[in-house]
Amino acid sequence: MYKMLFQLFYVIVGLLCGYLMIHWLPPVTPFHFTHFITELIFNPLRSFLAMACFLIGFLANAAVIRTIMAGIVLWLRRKQVRWGEWLISCCGMSGSFYWLFQAEAKLTVLFFIFSFIYGMISLDFYRSHSYKRSL
Repeated sequence: MYKMLFQLFYVIVGLLCGYLMIHWLPPVTPFHFTHFITELIFNPLRSFLAMACFLIGFLANAAVIRTIMAGIVLWLRRKQVRWGEWLISCCGMSGSFYWLFQAEAKLTVLFFIFSFIYGMISLDFYRSHSYKRSL
């Protein structure tokens, strides 16, 4: 029960941070490098908040992606999967990225790539195994 609430919390945090990051960064369509850098330099608070939201959001989304991938691997290995947690993660992540993609496609793709790579790196398939240490 608590794991499902944590997954829902991670989805909401990822969505909120992604939205705030997109809102606080300068527009990237059409992309003008000088305008983008100038906006970042002359609005340091917005730039810092956007970077902080990017970091927090992609970490939250990476945790959800890790849960989704771990559930898929457990299902393929024919082990027990927490279906409620997995369903909340899948539906929340797909809805979150769809809504963010409608707001700003380029930044959402970048956000998703970072989240996906970090989520895959942080997978631990051997967590459930217990090894005996010989001393």
